Amino acid sequence: MTALWLIVLALLLATLLCLIPPLLRRAPAAETASDASVRAFYLAQREQLRRDLSNGALTAQAHARAEEELQRDLLQDLALRRPQGAPLTGQRAGIAAACLLSVAIPVAAVLLYGQLGNPRAAATVALAPSAEPHAADAADDMALAINALAQRLRAAPDDPDGWYTLARSYETLGRYADAVAAYQQVLRLVPGQPAVLADMADALLSARQGTPDEASIAAVAQALDAQPDQPKALALAGMMALRRGDAAEALVHWERLQTLLPPDSEAARQIQSNIAQARAMAAGGPAAPATPPPAAPAASASAAGASASPASPARISGRARIADALRDQVRPTDTVFILARPVEGSRMPLAILRLRVSDLPRAFVLDDSTSMSPEATLSRAGKVRVEIRVSQSGGAAAQPGDLSGVLPDVGIHAEGLELVADTVVR
Repeated sequence: MTALWLIVLALLLATLLCLIPPLLRRAPAAETASDASVRAFYLAQREQLRRDLSNGALTAQAHARAEEELQRDLLQDLALRRPQGAPLTGQRAGIAAACLLSVAIPVAAVLLYGQLGNPRAAATVALAPSAEPHAADAADDMALAINALAQRLRAAPDDPDGWYTLARSYETLGRYADAVAAYQQVLRLVPGQPAVLADMADALLSARQGTPDEASIAAVAQALDAQPDQPKALALAGMMALRRGDAAEALVHWERLQTLLPPDSEAARQIQSNIAQARAMAAGGPAAPATPPPAAPAASASAAGASASPASPARISGRARIADALRDQVRPTDTVFILARPVEGSRMPLAILRLRVSDLPRAFVLDDSTSMSPEATLSRAGKVRVEIRVSQSGGAAAQPGDLSGVLPDVGIHAEGLELVADTVVR
């Protein structure tokens, strides 16, 4: 903003330096009485304009326009009152013209910019970095906490709870390869855990944009062998079957999963939609990309063989969507984060969901099952900020061009929230 106006000022000064010195160097000439009367009339009119501005009869813009017109009329009257062909060469005339130009050119430039330019643009650019001052701090806090946890685990690697928390944190940041490595450490310490195998398969699929590979297929198969009713493994198995064109197998997995879900839950509605898609495909309808499985409750650290924190009634629910005016700025595959941060203290998220734009609008629930760490849960907070962020890069840290929305000071038992991504991150 400051740089812009310094450039404008420099251009105006350069223009005036080109025009005014030649006028001041003109040879002196006698001013006629007629010229003096015209100037007196002009000064009287100019004084009247100042009075009108001070008493509110004229706005600042109208005053500037009227003064510009008055200056132009003065120049025309002075030219007409001189003999035909006699130039305005007197010293006083040169000084007067220089004064008029020094006022008229800046005024005309401001008026022209007000009509043809965009005065708000510079202010928007100047204010943009502070539009979300908490975003950079939150990303820094999260990165510091994750790095501290990673360093602790390198020094004491036999901590399945810590590795599981680190894996979940890496997934939140979109660092899926690192998340897979952390899940492998959990399985090294407590082999064959179905929930951890399903989470690792989900991270493997996310790293490949939903395309199954041998590792993800093997992880899901191993999870279902150990626990045939593991919800996330069933959801992923159905999605992978539909991706390879086997609608019948997808129906087997999803219909089994449907019996395990609460009938009125959002997950049940999503699985019902997937079942309808698989049935249409089995009946010869057009194949379509399988919708990513609904967010299953996160496996707690106890799923890896460690103790879990006690259950809590903390629960925040609502509906998330993207503002209609911004819907064309995102892609169906862009990542959506819905999270809750404490209003006071650390900016680390206490609960987080990861979806895609194609899932919205939809209902959401944040509770202790969606926490990133058993030591930092939603139940332990007072007031929280509920945020939505649509990320083009897939990372949790805000980037220019992402969409965001915030509900401040939300209680941990709030229901019926309307969470809208309606702001573009600059």
